[in-house]
Amino acid sequence: MPGLLPQTTELTRRTRCSRALIAIYRELAVGLERTWGSRDAALDALQDASAKLAAGARIGAVHNPRAYLRRMAFNLGQNRRRSLSRSVPVDRFILDTVADEAPDPERMAASANELARALAFAQHLPEQRRTIFFLRWVDDLSTGEIAGRLGLRRRTVQKELARAADFLRRRLENGGEAQGDDAC
Repeated sequence: MPGLLPQTTELTRRTRCSRALIAIYRELAVGLERTWGSRDAALDALQDASAKLAAGARIGAVHNPRAYLRRMAFNLGQNRRRSLSRSVPVDRFILDTVADEAPDPERMAASANELARALAFAQHLPEQRRTIFFLRWVDDLSTGEIAGRLGLRRRTVQKELARAADFLRRRLENGGEAQGDDAC
């Protein structure tokens, strides 16, 4: 009589699968290790399957527990492998030895302040030198382009840029104070 057969409950299916996992654990480990070439990956997948069963995973009707568990462990292992392939493990020592090239906010503020000071000091340059300086460093023109635009020789432009750089460097180093040898 159909009504007298005991109903297979979710708990009973999980219990059967857990027992089957214990019974065929070694066989599954060998098969997964052969598939992935890693004993650790195989054991991790089986551990995940065991944890999933213990946590109360919903299990439908299972006709072949061996095939079901093999597929479950394989899928869990594949998920783990995909997850690990998305992240690259880096040794902490390597991270500590690599310098961060990005300036921190303090260095950025100091650089902005120094640039503002340099631009203010540039106002004290003679007109031609100041024009050459701004054409080079603000407009990003080459020395040849500046020479052509101003009707100067290229060497004159190079000398004026060197003098402007020297003047600004000395002013920045001395805190803006003009020295006797600090002529433009």
